[in-house]
This record gives sequence, C-alpha cells and structure tokens, in this order.
Amino acid sequence: MLKYWTKYNHSILSALLLMIRTFAGFGAQKVVAIFYGPAGTTLFSHFQNFVALFTQPIQDAVAHGLINAFPKKSVHNAQIVGTAIILMTFLVFSSGLFLLISEHFGESIFTFSLQNWLMIIPSIFLFCFGLIVSAIYVVRKKLKLFSFILLIQWSVFFLAIGFIDFQLNQFLIFWLIIQSLFTVILIIPVYSSLKFDFKIDRKVKNHFKQFLIMALTIWLSSKWVDYFIREYAIQEFGAVQTGLWQSVVRISVAYRGLMISFLFLSLYPLLSEKITQSKLDFRIFKNYYLIYAQISILFLLLVFLLNEFLLKTLYDVQYIGASNLFQFQILGDVFAFFAFPFSIYLIASVKTKIYIITELLSALIFVILIVMKSDIGVEILVYAHIIRFICYFLMVGIVGTKSLRDAY
Repeated sequence: MLKYWTKYNHSILSALLLMIRTFAGFGAQKVVAIFYGPAGTTLFSHFQNFVALFTQPIQDAVAHGLINAFPKKSVHNAQIVGTAIILMTFLVFSSGLFLLISEHFGESIFTFSLQNWLMIIPSIFLFCFGLIVSAIYVVRKKLKLFSFILLIQWSVFFLAIGFIDFQLNQFLIFWLIIQSLFTVILIIPVYSSLKFDFKIDRKVKNHFKQFLIMALTIWLSSKWVDYFIREYAIQEFGAVQTGLWQSVVRISVAYRGLMISFLFLSLYPLLSEKITQSKLDFRIFKNYYLIYAQISILFLLLVFLLNEFLLKTLYDVQYIGASNLFQFQILGDVFAFFAFPFSIYLIASVKTKIYIITELLSALIFVILIVMKSDIGVEILVYAHIIRFICYFLMVGIVGTKSLRDAY
C-alpha cells in the first residue's frame, strides 16, 4: 500500500483537490437554486463567469507557466515569481479596462452599488494573486496542506451561509471574498518561495509568452464567448429560461472539466514522453482512444438516463424543466469528449497555430448560430453547442489523425 501511495500520491492528492472544488462548486449552485431559483442561477453563473474573465488567463498563462518554469535550473525562481506578478497585474488591468470600454462592467445585469464594487475589485485582484500562490503549492508538492486549507475555506463558507440570511448580491460578494481572504492564509506556509525579482531576462519572458498565447486563445473562445452569450441569452430569452439552460451548462462544464483533467494526468504525459523520444506510434494513440471512447459513451449514456435525477439533486425540483435541454447538451458533449484527446495531442506536440485556429473557429460557429437563429427559442443554445463540437471534433480529428500518421 505504501508503495502505491508513494508512486501515485501526487495524482491522488490532485484528484482530492479536484473533488473538493467540484463539490464546493455544486454545493454553492445547490444553495443558489434552492434559495434564489433559476433567475438566481443565471446571475450566479454570470458572476462566476465575470470573475473568470480575470482568473482564467492568469490560471492558464501565469500559474501553468510558473509550474512549468520553477523546476528549471537555467532560470532564477525570483525572476519567475516576478514575471508572474507583473503578468498577473497586466492581465487583471487589461480585463478590467476592456470591460469598461465595452460598457459591460456590471451594466444592467448586476445591481451592485459603488460600495459593493469597492469590495469586489480588490477581492478579484487578491483572488488572482492566490492563483500564483496555489501554483507554488503544486511546485513545492504541498498538495496535502493545500487541500486542508481549501477544505477549511469551503467549510467556513457553507457554515456562514447556513447562519446568515444573505440577499443574492451579498451571497455573490461573500462567495468571492471568502476565496480572496484565504489567499492570505495560503501565503503563510510558502512565503519563502514568493521572493521576487522584477529584472527579467529574455529566457523567462519567452517562456511565459508561449503560455500566454495559448491562454488568450482559451480566454477568447470560452470565457469571453460564454460571458457575452449569457448576456445575449438573458436579453433574448429572459433570466428564468437562461437560468434553466445555465443549470445544464454548469453540470456539463463540470464533467467535461473532470475528463480534461483526467486526460492531462494520463494521456498528456504519455504523448509528451513518446514525442520527445520520437517513438509515438499511431497505434498507441488509437488503442488509448478506443478505450477512452467506450468509457466516454458509457459515462454520457448514464448521465443521459439520469439527467432528471441530476437536475433535481444538484439544483431543485423546478429545474427538471431543463431536462430536454440537458439531453441535447449531452449529445454535443459526446463530440466534445471525442475531440479532447486530439486537442491534448495538439498541445503535447506544440502545434499552437492549429490549436488556435480550431478553437477560435468553433467558438465563432457557436456565436454565429445563436445570433442568426435566436428566433428558434432557448433551444438554439444547445443546438449550437451540438454543431460547434461536431465541427470541432471533425477539425481536430482530421488534423490530428493526419499529423499522427505522417509524423510517426
């Protein structure tokens, strides 16, 4: 037993972290569904997406770049941390400026007062810095301590909402602030690893540049698209109908995220190793893919059969009305699951241009379909999801298969 723990403890603790975050996310969604209804679900999802406009590029570009760079002896850790802080500040400022220019900084949908915004803005900045601190925990292999602190954080959160009667806006702000405040606690055990130097050499800059390009692509094709489509849906279909759709999307995003995390733990290291050694045989990918596809179909079939139960359990009885939308969403997720291994291959083989083109094209298809066919009703949101991932699967599948056959 000790042998297996020593070998797989990093993966096990990573899975534990993932579970804590997943259960915390669904727990918060459940609270909102019970106390604030579908309209509350819409606003909570929109607020989470609003915060993600700041955090997503920092997670993908800054945190992942830091984790990748820290073990390298050719660069100074203080410069890595310094670059991370500079890049984080730039991205937060740029996101906020873009929102202000586009007049979406709380326009109409959020009814926060000036006092509320004065709490939200610094909380977002502190939350973003917490992503850098979290990356240090991963680098220093302190996942057990990190998991323990996160468990305390979410325990405090759920205990507080059990005793305090929050209005919806207060709930949203508290959800953000509790995560921001715990950044301070996270800093204490790894303070010695947060020494920084703002004199950055070219090698460190080039390193983070690669991660920044990939992160901005994901940022545009997912978070920004999701944010504006949700606003568009609220205007076209109303908060209640959008809330029902969002209940479906939140579940879909959760299990898609889990599958991507699984692929990064299992397939990505395998592909990276074989590509480095020039030993990646197409049959290796094919054998893995066939097993993966069977598991994916069985999993999504189970979700399809239990869709009403999941909506009722994770949200509330009134959300069963979203069952029809959920069934179409799952059909789109089948093609998303089929596409993921090819996307992982494009990342592992550093085919950045192809990855960017396929991501942006699929997002563009999604947006155009919704805007042009909104007269269909709220169902267009899930129809567009299906078509988007059929196209995405065909693009990455054809390119990935051809590349694998030609190169290896």
